[in-house]
Amino acid sequence: MPADPSCVPGLTNPFIGIDEIIWSNCSRWIVVFLDQVLSIPPVWLDPTVFLTNLAWVLIRSFVTFVICFGIGLAGIKILDKLTPGIREMENIKGQPVPTALFAAGMFVFLSLTFIGSVTAPLPIGVSSGLGSAVNPMLVLGYRLITLLAGFVISLVFAAIFYRILGGMHPFGIDLDDVNKNPMATGIYVMGYTVFLGVILYVSLLLPV
Repeated sequence: MPADPSCVPGLTNPFIGIDEIIWSNCSRWIVVFLDQVLSIPPVWLDPTVFLTNLAWVLIRSFVTFVICFGIGLAGIKILDKLTPGIREMENIKGQPVPTALFAAGMFVFLSLTFIGSVTAPLPIGVSSGLGSAVNPMLVLGYRLITLLAGFVISLVFAAIFYRILGGMHPFGIDLDDVNKNPMATGIYVMGYTVFLGVILYVSLLLPV
């Protein structure tokens, strides 16, 4: 026997079905629920949370940048030892244009490492950014190994490059001729610093 529509609470029109009343009530509950959820401000709007996250990002980026800067200085010193036929630092010292070229290369190197440091800083702190199950120190160790691997690769490439052009003289080119002109030496060192910066930038962005 069909239910009497007059027995349903809130039913004033006998031609309105039970399903329509249920859907209407559900719609009102959904609207109320969404209104309550949307009225809750996001966690990052809390000044304390925002400033804490910002501080950690700046600290991580700064430490990563300092590490990359140290790697760059070490790379130039080692390059000077790997190329006995080119006295890089000796030729650049006291020469305005070579010094400017060296500084320009360092600025490009620092720009690349700064972008990499901000985009993918080392996971220093209490969180790795990959969830609570991932130890931040483990990720930090992997990222440092990746940076050092990129640094070693740059030196290996530089050594091979020097041995080929400085020893085999392909196409009649002797890389040691760079040592005859301080400006040429400055351009050569500038090229290496940019090369090293690109390698460290890629190393920072590797999904390790």
